[in-house]
Amino acid sequence: MRRFTLILIGVLAIVSMALVGGGYFALRALSNSMFPSRTTDVTLYTNILSQWQHSGLVNQFPPTIPTHASNVRLSFFPGYLQGGAHFQVRMTLPASDIAGIASQMKQSTSHQYQGGSRYHHYNKDPTNNLPTATFHTFDNPPQPYAFPDHYTLDVLHAQKRGGGSWNHGETSGVAVSELTNEVIYWAELW
Repeated sequence: MRRFTLILIGVLAIVSMALVGGGYFALRALSNSMFPSRTTDVTLYTNILSQWQHSGLVNQFPPTIPTHASNVRLSFFPGYLQGGAHFQVRMTLPASDIAGIASQMKQSTSHQYQGGSRYHHYNKDPTNNLPTATFHTFDNPPQPYAFPDHYTLDVLHAQKRGGGSWNHGETSGVAVSELTNEVIYWAELW
């Protein structure tokens, strides 16, 4: 009887470990398929752009990545539950293209800021300033998710969603660095 009890306990221990281990891997596989992740694959640009067209937040984005663009980086997150969605593309262009974009933005922007992150300027003056964007396509800035000061951020659209505060909102615009000849197109929902 004692030997049978020991064998039963051993079998139950092995079955329990198999269930826990199998459950872990099953949950991990399920969570990877259920929860969205950030996309950085530049080849998906036009597909993602078409998904965002209905929002009106990507009207400033080019219809395709220019063939002469280099160092192209993309960051897309579709959002999940209350987690914000974003779409951002960053590229290096010839200085003449950058100067043209910067000039065009000065004519159509509602607010313009130097560097910072989504709430950096807004928090300095909530009455007059708007949220911008988070720097999702960063390499290694001193402050992750904040645009370095050499970027001029032109806000083309910013709107509160669901009430009177910026707890939920949307913003879109263009960030230009004439120092590095880069342009970043952004659209965010939070």
